[in-house]
This record gives sequence, C-alpha cells and structure tokens, in this order.
Amino acid sequence: MTSVSNIVSRIWRYRIAFVIALFVLGAGIFDEHSVLNILLLTNSNNELRHDIAEFEKQYQEDSRALQLMDNSPEAVEKVARVKLFMKKANEDVYVVVNDSDN
Repeated sequence: MTSVSNIVSRIWRYRIAFVIALFVLGAGIFDEHSVLNILLLTNSNNELRHDIAEFEKQYQEDSRALQLMDNSPEAVEKVARVKLFMKKANEDVYVVVNDSDN
C-alpha cells in the first residue's frame, strides 16, 4: 500500500507539469490551429502552387498553339492528325499505346 501512495504522491507533486504537458499535447495535435494541421495545410498549399505553375505552363503552350492555328493551316492539320487521330481518305493511322505504367 505504501508503494501506491508513494506513486500517487509523486504524481501529485508534478500535477502542474502533467496538466501543462497535456494542454500542450492537446493544443499541438487536436486544435484547429495545431502544429499538425499547419503542416498539413502547408503541404497542401505547396502542392496547389505546383499545380498552378503546371497549369500556367500548359496555358502558355496552348495559347501559342492556338495562335499558330489562327495563322497556319498546316498547324490545324497537325493538331487534327496528332491529337484527334484524323486521317486522309487514302491513308491508315496506327496508334501506339505505351503500357509501361504497370
């Protein structure tokens, strides 16, 4: 019985430290503005910024291609052949699919 009371008295001595540790742990993990939540939001923000940069690059490429198609009938034919798989009446088109993603 003395060992149990000894443990309880030690815990009671450091009760303020335990309460502070529980508060910091709770605020650091479970709070809306916790460190964990801030890290997750920062990671998500970085991924979204990367996606925005990729979309802006794709937009620039598409704008250049659209400007070329406005000025050149050869560019329109190239887009029709490559992207839309259109063909002339006397030719065959073969589509090669890369299965290296597996």
